[in-house]
Amino acid sequence: MNKAEQGDILRISGINWPVIVVSNNHFNTIGEAIVCPILSNITPNAVHLPIRVSTTAGKIQGHIACEHVRHVDLNTRRYTKVTSLKLTDYLDISDTLIALFDFR
Repeated sequence: MNKAEQGDILRISGINWPVIVVSNNHFNTIGEAIVCPILSNITPNAVHLPIRVSTTAGKIQGHIACEHVRHVDLNTRRYTKVTSLKLTDYLDISDTLIALFDFR
């Protein structure tokens, strides 16, 4: 199976909501990924970024919960790629994640 790439939206077995891959492609080559969930029932705020994409499989709509960063081993789970975000659409997510871990 092709490795996941940064900005991919995936459906992963055992996870009830779609996720977005936030780890870089170099990390993803080992078959693992860092992801954030896309949830439909959370309150919008500075770290819950809205997302709405239409795919051939339907719509994905909700908020990316940037503070709920998780590691998944894609070598041991079945997953399907739903779609990918363009880099320009991904930049707000990247900026939010950087701000969350801004060590001073």
